[in-house]
Amino acid sequence: MLYPLYFLFELFAFICCVYAYKKLDNNFKIFLPFLAFVVVYEFMNLFFIKLLLLHHSNAWCNNLEGIIELLVYAQFMASLDERKRHKKRVYMAVAIGLVISLIDIFFIHTFWTVATIAFSSQSIILATMAFVYLYNLFSHADEYPYLLRFPPFLAAIGLLLYSLASYFFFASFDNLLVKNNYHFYPIAYLIHEMGCLFIYVFLGLAFLCFTRFKKLY
Repeated sequence: MLYPLYFLFELFAFICCVYAYKKLDNNFKIFLPFLAFVVVYEFMNLFFIKLLLLHHSNAWCNNLEGIIELLVYAQFMASLDERKRHKKRVYMAVAIGLVISLIDIFFIHTFWTVATIAFSSQSIILATMAFVYLYNLFSHADEYPYLLRFPPFLAAIGLLLYSLASYFFFASFDNLLVKNNYHFYPIAYLIHEMGCLFIYVFLGLAFLCFTRFKKLY
């Protein structure tokens, strides 16, 4: 099966983060505790799933992880721009995302099922943040001649691709369930797998850039 490959991507990013931690910029150091949480959580999901089941589902864990991802990635994106006006917009978007997520989790899909509206809104918010940052970065590309070795660029492009993949996954998830059509279920999981590849491999490469190419930017 393709699905368990996501854990290898997460492990790769975590190992790279640990290896490069001392040389990371301060705004990247938030990823060490976050990736540690992700690796432990997914390890439990893979090998000790029964410990996470409540009401015969681990959806509550997924819903919690989505909120944590929104907070961590949004804080990281806010840290890449020193403009106070931009930071306020990021935090306002996060607040809106949290409100939508909580409404979906507690009043629409409920705490024990996958909150697809929450995940879809979180993905749109993060994709927008990443896109805005990349647009501004490309507008000043002459100041960063080595973009492929520029950690914020790698992290942002990974987040953009991951968020878009997550949106398409969760946007189609409800539709598949409503129609009781599982023919495209493997494709949906492949999209999810590709999203994990984008974010964690790009993050891992971003961490490694601090150890090998930092002088180039």
